Amino acid sequence: MKHLEKENKLPWGLRDTLLVLLGLLVAGYGSGLVFRVSGWQLSLVYRYLLVGLAQAIAVLAGLHYFVRWKNGLGFSALGLKAEGAGRAFVAGLAGGLGLFFLVIITGALLQTMFPNPSPQPFADLVTNARGPADLVIPLFLGTVLAPLTEELYFRGFLFPALRDRYGLRAGLMGSGAIFALLHLDLWRFLPLALGGIGLAYLYDRTGNILASIIAHATWNTIMILLLYFALRWV
Repeated sequence: MKHLEKENKLPWGLRDTLLVLLGLLVAGYGSGLVFRVSGWQLSLVYRYLLVGLAQAIAVLAGLHYFVRWKNGLGFSALGLKAEGAGRAFVAGLAGGLGLFFLVIITGALLQTMFPNPSPQPFADLVTNARGPADLVIPLFLGTVLAPLTEELYFRGFLFPALRDRYGLRAGLMGSGAIFALLHLDLWRFLPLALGGIGLAYLYDRTGNILASIIAHATWNTIMILLLYFALRWV
């Protein structure tokens, strides 16, 4: 497959990507602040859901403004295309499986050097699930909401802006690093950065953001199911 063809001039720039990122952060931290100030007694899983929805709305609204309203383009400018969807789906499944193993192996190597890392709060949601019904919200967040919004922003919007300004290699590494940093998990920075680089590379190669969305969803789905069943099989 050929590399994603670069437009003569990308209709958005790094300033625009930073503004959308700022909106994502404000939505996330702002909704968390609302919970604390209001005193709402919500379980952790519902807090995750509401924060995730707030961030998704902020990202999609920002993308709609800069892509559709400001530049008059469709979301196909972010790589969301029906053409070649079948090939992108297959590439996404294969890519997601490969990324899962890459992240697992990298994490295992890191654990030999830095044992007993603190578990992620989201992982605790999965491992503490009492039954399949408790997995509905984590699965929705991990396999639908996060892959869709994160791929549209990090790979469809941010990566092309970095690539357009600094070149392919810097675009891959920069978008991967920012993706990892936004997870606020220093111990897992390297595996997440490698995963982000892999997702951007997949988009660059296929030219269809569906490939990276499916890859991200596949990676997350395997991780969630593995976390859930691992303790029950032991």
